[in-house]
Amino acid sequence: MYARSTHKTVRTTYRIWRVTGKYGLHELVLVVLAFLVYFSIRAAVVSRAGDALVNAYDVIAFEKALGIYWEHQMQAWILDHYLAIRAMNWIYFWGHMPVIAAFAVWLYFSRRRTYVLMRNAFLLSGALAVVVYATYPLAPPRLVPFEGFVDTMAIFDRVGYQMQETEWFVNPYAAMPSMHFGWAMLLGGAVAWVGRRLILTVLGIAWPIAMFFSIVLTGNHFIVDAVAGGIVAFAGLGLALGLERARPHVVAWMRARIPGLEHAMVRD
Repeated sequence: MYARSTHKTVRTTYRIWRVTGKYGLHELVLVVLAFLVYFSIRAAVVSRAGDALVNAYDVIAFEKALGIYWEHQMQAWILDHYLAIRAMNWIYFWGHMPVIAAFAVWLYFSRRRTYVLMRNAFLLSGALAVVVYATYPLAPPRLVPFEGFVDTMAIFDRVGYQMQETEWFVNPYAAMPSMHFGWAMLLGGAVAWVGRRLILTVLGIAWPIAMFFSIVLTGNHFIVDAVAGGIVAFAGLGLALGLERARPHVVAWMRARIPGLEHAMVRD
């Protein structure tokens, strides 16, 4: 009697999971919770302004030693061009989470297997990023005194700036790694891969390039922040690929140890 009841419970739970999965309900809960955790941890070190500024000057010294302290020259490209500033601001703000969310919805309903891989890559790279945020707070160029950077979001785009500076969600001292750039690389790579059309391949290559210029020209990130973001993003993708390879073994383990699951999966 107990075994029959357990099998029935497992079958019912599995079917409910399949239905909610079909419409993306449990995915929505998972992703929302994951990003709430990501932003809350990211914001937890907001009070470490002193450490963040010291680290920022260290980054500047490091870039000077490498000969890549180009942020001033790059920002000067757009400061006399209002439309260029607004374009960079738009890409920086609206091209991050809104574009990721739209892409995730499209991928979920059109390329489910790729969606799972990219979801895991985003979540795992985000987990790696918050470790860096917690251990190495870094002020963005726009908040570094005496360096003369312009905060283009604050001056030219008040609406986006006010939303960006929502205290609970944002830590201004979490500049490294730049997941604006890292996640743009993941998104662009996925678009190029699943699209398999010339226009989508071009878009997939162009998007992270546009995001790179946006994060630097708006004064929100150093060049090395983008490099770190790319490294973290690819590390997350590597871990996600490892999980993908391990998935059949995990499913087999669950089938062997959870009463009724094998029967439920066969019937469905």
